[in-house]
Formats: sequence, C-alpha cells, structure tokens
Amino acid sequence: MPVTHQAKIIIVGTSHTIQIADPALKPFLESLCRDFNIRAVAEEMNEEALAEKNCTLSIPMQIASALKMPHRFCDPNRTERAKLGIRQENEFRIQAWLSSSTLSDSELAACVTQSYAMRERYWLEQLRELNVWPVLFICGADHVSSFCELLKQQSIAAHIAAEDW
Repeated sequence: MPVTHQAKIIIVGTSHTIQIADPALKPFLESLCRDFNIRAVAEEMNEEALAEKNCTLSIPMQIASALKMPHRFCDPNRTERAKLGIRQENEFRIQAWLSSSTLSDSELAACVTQSYAMRERYWLEQLRELNVWPVLFICGADHVSSFCELLKQQSIAAHIAAEDW
C-alpha cells in the first residue's frame, strides 16, 4: 500500500510486561505523543497475547483511547505466525531436541534473526496499512535496532525514543 504522507515512526523498546501493565509508562508515551505530534499508536502485541496475560487493554491502547487516536496491534497471533513460518527461539530448540539434533549457538542465533526479520516485515505491513503518520510504535527492546534498520532500508524515517524503557 502506498504511503500517502511522509512516514515517520517513533519507536519505544521495552519489555512486554511493562507494555501491558506498568502505569509508569503512560506519562512517557503521552509526552512523546505531544512532542512528536503523534497521530496513531501501534504496538508489537495482539489480542491473543493480551488475553493470555488476563489483560484487556495494554498501556499503548489506553494512551490511544485517551487521546482519541487510532490504535493498531501489529504482531501476528499464533495462527498467523504458523501460516507465515514465524517461530520463537524455544520452538527452534524444541524442534532440534525432538529431531535428536543440536543447534549451535550461531545456528540458533541465525534462525532467531531470520524469524525476527519476518515478524518485523509483518509489523511494517501493518503500519503501512494503518497509514497514519507519525505513528508511535512500542515493541520489545530486542527488536529496536533490527526494526530501525528495516525502516532505513525502506526509506522510512525512524526515531528511537527509548531503546529499552
């Protein structure tokens, strides 16, 4: 989908525990929304993951709602991940164990990096579909550098507001 305005993404890396339930994150995100004239909030999260944590509203959802702006979950759920071939580190380890093979640390790192790249491309597709800029994007701290590199490759402006809040 073509971008209709100059795409700009303000990125906050954090842990998913903080993203879901730490009220101290709220004032920081609200400040970013003001400082960067944010028009939408998106996050590496999905409804399935929230439900597993017995949560209905993440902190980014609360911010978007309070500021009356669009919110978007960008992370694929388990079914979508399976269809896309996206796997977690533990899944690679289990597969190796079940097949009685071993993965070296470098092989495991390569598998995880490839899977992260697929997830991050999925997030970018979601943000392009949302097509509201600038957007505040909250993701796991492990993804900040690689996601920024993807954005740079796509000529999308990115600003890291927090690498690991």
